[in-house]
Amino acid sequence: MTQQVIDIILNSPQCMDSIKFVHFEDYKDLTQLGLIYQARFGAFIRVKHGHILLNLVDWDKVAQTITSTL
Repeated sequence: MTQQVIDIILNSPQCMDSIKFVHFEDYKDLTQLGLIYQARFGAFIRVKHGHILLNLVDWDKVAQTITSTL
């Protein structure tokens, strides 16, 4: 489930634009950044892609993976 969410965010131009233009570097703590990603993209993923079990996603890993690809 975590990898699916990572793929969705990386393949979504709107999500990537959001990440590039919002100053996420203010959040140095990975847990805090994971919570920001969950709040920012959770509803989008649930509504657009039908993933209901987003509480099973490791948002810290999502944040770490996406941050490292930028």
